[in-house]
Formats: sequence, structure tokens, C-alpha cells
Amino acid sequence: MKMWIEKRHLDLKVNWKLSRNQTTFKENYIVHLETKNGIFLSEIAPNIRYGESPVEIEKQFSEWLNKTDITRISGISELFLALDAFKLFHSLRFGLESAFLSALANEKKMSLSSYLGLPAPGAVATSFSMPITPIGEIKDYLAAIKRFPSLKIKVDAETGPDMLQEIRKHTNIKLRIDANEGWKDLDQFLRFEESLQGMNIELIEQPFPSSMIDEYKELKKKTQHKLLADESIEDVGDFTELQEQFHAVNIKLMKTGSLIKGRDLILEAKKHQMETMIGCMIETTIGISYGMLLGGMADYVDLDGFLLIKDEPFRLVNEAEGILSLN
Repeated sequence: MKMWIEKRHLDLKVNWKLSRNQTTFKENYIVHLETKNGIFLSEIAPNIRYGESPVEIEKQFSEWLNKTDITRISGISELFLALDAFKLFHSLRFGLESAFLSALANEKKMSLSSYLGLPAPGAVATSFSMPITPIGEIKDYLAAIKRFPSLKIKVDAETGPDMLQEIRKHTNIKLRIDANEGWKDLDQFLRFEESLQGMNIELIEQPFPSSMIDEYKELKKKTQHKLLADESIEDVGDFTELQEQFHAVNIKLMKTGSLIKGRDLILEAKKHQMETMIGCMIETTIGISYGMLLGGMADYVDLDGFLLIKDEPFRLVNEAEGILSLN
């Protein structure tokens, strides 16, 4: 049995600009796990929001592999013991776990969905994302993605109002507004919300930093829109606390560090009458194919990360008219 990771430089189709950073490329890792039954792949998509860097990914992976006897991992319990013995970045932990889960399912001659007790993955509709975009480029951007049922817009306090007014001129599509913690003041955000009157707003995602718990609780009392938690939930979630701040949670496998934890967080959210989204980072279709396993469990799907990559290399997921399916 052998395991290694391969860095992949992924050029993007657009300048991916959020409220906190921007980039024209992404560096992810492909995980390879070779067993007697074949090679099983997964993906690591580091996120700087959580302090994840390529240098540290490689360092943590080498340390884990050198100190772990991977030949002794023969089931989920052994896998969790091996992973939880180290403090790993969430994206790295996900990449390791999911490669082993695929191999373990194959060993039992089962699909991964069956092995984890999930419904078989089917076709799902995804939103498509727009980064913070110059006003003069919005019309053309929208024209190219009109087949999608909803649009997820990256905004910040400075550009958000003008972007949305321009979008309003060209479409009445459902809008998911993603602030990536871009606002720091409740009253300022409430004034921004006033500018949304008459727009087809489906969700507003993480307007404040996750630390602004009191502001979230106050906003939930005052807003007319559904609030979606993203950065406020990672690999664990206090849903008693979260339901006082939000109406829904965004589960991303690279953020939970685990396909199994992702599944369990969706189930726990539903117990607390919260809606769920299955989301993603910028990932190839290897990572997205794992997200598709949870697509049927979620109320909203945002798995467009692979569509932002130029010449996506693996083509494990197909998109047609805004609908995703596994190839």
C-alpha cells in the first residue's frame, strides 16, 4: 500500500475576488492511495481563511505518513484513530479520509454512498458564483451563465450595492449573496439590506466575522431574509447557538475535514430545524464528486467550484443547463 500527494496548479477563468482576497489561480493537491485493488483519488483544496498553505500541507502530510502505519487501516474506526491522532488542516484531513473511504468501500465491493449509508447520488441543480466584478463586466458575465437556476454573488461593503443594482438591470434570477465576513457593523449592513428591496434574494451568507455572535442574533431578529452560516461552522457546530444566529448552514467537505462529519452535520442541522447547503471551495471534479454524495441531503447545492477552473483535468462531473451529474 502506498500513498502520495501531487500538487496541481489550476488557472481560473476569472479573477476570483472576494471581500478578503483575490487570485487568478489555485494550488490544490490530488491524493493518491494505491492498494492491491487499484489507485483511489481524493483532493485537498487549502483555504487561506483557515491558515492553510501548501508548505504546511506538505509538512503535515509527510509527518502523518511517516508516523502512521497505513496498512493497519482496515475500517472506519481505525481510520478515525489514525487521523485524529494528529492536528491536521481540515482540507488535508478530508483528502486523506475520503481516499481511504473509497478504498474501504471498494474492498467490500460496495459503492461509497452505500458504504456510508447515503442515498445514491443523483443529478442536482447548482448555483453559479460571481466574484466581485467591475460594473462594466457584469452584463456579459450574466449572459454566459443564464442557464443556472440561481446566482451566488460575492460582495463587500464597498461594491455590493452597486453590483446588485447592476445585476438587477439584467436578471431576476434567485440571488444568494455571499459577503465572506465583509461587514463589521450591524447598522451599516441593515442599510445595505434596505437596498435589496424588490430583488429575488434567496439567501444571505455570512455578512459578519464569525466572532460577531451578538450582531448575528440581532440581525436574525430584524432581517427579512434567510441567513446562511459558512465561516461560523467548520468541523463541529453548536446548533443550539447557531440556530439563534442563522436559518441555514453551509457544509463544505474541505471545511469539515470529513465526509462522515459532513453527513452528520447535515443530519444534526435538520434536527434543529435548520436548512442546509452543500458547498465547496475551488476544486476539481475529484473533490466535487465527493460533495455530490451529499447533494441529495441538502436543501441548497453550491458545487460550481470546478466550473471556475480553466481546462478542468478530470471531468468526473458533468454540467448541463445548471444541472450536475456524475460521469
